Amino acid sequence: MTATPDDRVSRNRYNRECAARAEAEVLLENKSRQLYEANLALNEHSGRLEHAVRERTADLEKALARAEAASTARSRFVATMSHEIRTPLGGLLGMIDLLSMDEADPKKLELLNYAKAAGNGLSRIVNDVLDFSKMEAGVFVFEEEHVDIRALAESTRMLYSSHGKGIGRSILTKIDSSVPRLFLSDATRIRQVISNLLSNALRYSTEGPIILRAKATPVEKDKFVLLRVEIEDFGVGIPADKISSLFKDFSQVANSLTAAAQGTGLGLAICKRIMEGIGGRIGVNTSLGEGSTFWFEVQVEVVSMMSSDRATALDRSPQVVSEDIAGKRVLIAEDNVINQRLLLAYTQRMGLIVDLAENGRIAFEKFAPSKYDLLLMDIAMPEMDGLEATRRIREKWPKGSVPPVIALTAHVADAIEEEAKLVGIDIVISKPIPFDDLKAAMVAALNLPSAKVTGKQVHSLPAETRSSESILMDIFPADVAKGHLEMLSEEELLDITGKFVADCSSRIEKLLVADHQGETEEVTQQAHSLKGACLALGLNELADWARSIELREREPVDESVVDLANKFSSEINRLTSILS
Repeated sequence: MTATPDDRVSRNRYNRECAARAEAEVLLENKSRQLYEANLALNEHSGRLEHAVRERTADLEKALARAEAASTARSRFVATMSHEIRTPLGGLLGMIDLLSMDEADPKKLELLNYAKAAGNGLSRIVNDVLDFSKMEAGVFVFEEEHVDIRALAESTRMLYSSHGKGIGRSILTKIDSSVPRLFLSDATRIRQVISNLLSNALRYSTEGPIILRAKATPVEKDKFVLLRVEIEDFGVGIPADKISSLFKDFSQVANSLTAAAQGTGLGLAICKRIMEGIGGRIGVNTSLGEGSTFWFEVQVEVVSMMSSDRATALDRSPQVVSEDIAGKRVLIAEDNVINQRLLLAYTQRMGLIVDLAENGRIAFEKFAPSKYDLLLMDIAMPEMDGLEATRRIREKWPKGSVPPVIALTAHVADAIEEEAKLVGIDIVISKPIPFDDLKAAMVAALNLPSAKVTGKQVHSLPAETRSSESILMDIFPADVAKGHLEMLSEEELLDITGKFVADCSSRIEKLLVADHQGETEEVTQQAHSLKGACLALGLNELADWARSIELREREPVDESVVDLANKFSSEINRLTSILS
């Protein structure tokens, strides 16, 4: 049968379609294989990428852990160095203060003043370095509290007017009535900036007044003002091309006074960081050879305003520390021997009745309600620190039966304050602690009244207003005083008595330490020395107490060494109060 043309066309079409289908199948198979291979490659690449990400993440986690460990180590280093440097430095400056109080020789007093100036310079440098380290480590804490800029400026002015380059210089404060009576900010940091700028003004100028000004201007926000504080001097000024480097780390502008001024070059850098931390800014307007005006501005929230007449009156009303502190009973917890000596000497000069504990555990054991009016707690002590001791005391006794607690610390105060509040500490003060600062803190803790200067300047009566003879008659029995005065002048006898009191205080401390450590020979030796000194001055009751301690092994007595030593120490404190 012969195929028709239509059949031939259909077969050809069919063959072409079959060929096309076969070609398409081959193409699809190739594409599928390529897609499969690409998918395998993609999975393999994805696996390698995930592995790389895991490795990179692990590396980043290790790097983060190392960074956090380094930051922790640096913070710990800052806290440790703060304690290790400030503790001996505080002891050094305190001992210089005590020597200066008793020294009458002008040449020796001059040397002591030089030593104190050098010590204060070292303290300033140490504080700058530690503050900078705290900022770098991220442990510099800012607080928000009520700030009285008038009281703050006046106290800073008085501080710098009374020592160093400020003696004889005119430092003026001009606080505008637009400045709130109280506002919210960080009082400690604002004081630090003002102190630094005042110190620089005194160091880089030799004549002319230093003027501290403050004013405030309203801002758009309700209850907020822009506070501007200026410190102007008439010193060497700053070249225009050096202004940009003023607030950089470790930077000082070279001029004729730089070598004499010394320093770390960190002061202004720290001021800049403080201002940035509280949301402010700092700058300078200066003319070479004519002086400089350093200023800072910060937005603050107003707590209360005052009338202009009250503002003027308060500008001139510094506080006078109350003298009602004499006779108060104080427990001092301090393990460092130098600090013990310093605190005992300070408190004896205040006329306080003092009990000493070598660590927090002993302080906890010694404490009882109504026994003390105030507790001084060092923070870092062996066996039990001051924080733990305070916590245990407050847990054991009712709230109203525990007196105020002042913490003394050489650590970074910012890191201590929060924990101190939690355990019930009332005030935290950082070492080194000047005599006046400690006394002011104790007066504040005890809520004693303070007198304000109104109009005329008030001076406390000098010790000489009470006759030397009446002082001696309060110390010695009449016949003993008469016998001494037949051989010595009143001044000589007072001098000997003062040295006797200081020596007894020292020996009692050593005696108590030796007794605590079980060193019986040392206890006997110290008691023997005390007995001899008391007999030499005719203080027979004191000599009997010392003899009882010395002979306690051979002649048992009802009272313990500690009880006898405390009786002896209380009498020495009474004599110290009389001499003061």
